[in-house]
Amino acid sequence: MLTPGPQDLRVALARYADARIEADRRPTAATARAVEDATRTLCRLTGTQDVARAIAIADSVLARHSTVRPGPRPAGPRRGDNLQTA
Repeated sequence: MLTPGPQDLRVALARYADARIEADRRPTAATARAVEDATRTLCRLTGTQDVARAIAIADSVLARHSTVRPGPRPAGPRRGDNLQTA
């Protein structure tokens, strides 16, 4: 199976979340279809048949492709930061 790209997964996850939110806010046949379509897309991209598993796989893939790495946090302001106090 080909691994989907991070951008494709982000789009699919966002589409699924938006569809779920809208269906919860305004349950109609159209919003239910949107959830089904988004679920099907996410499952197809991840090679699963279960949306919870699809989300877990997508999260795992995105974690491996993350370009943001947490670094050490500074202990406090450094000399020359020009911070003003009120």
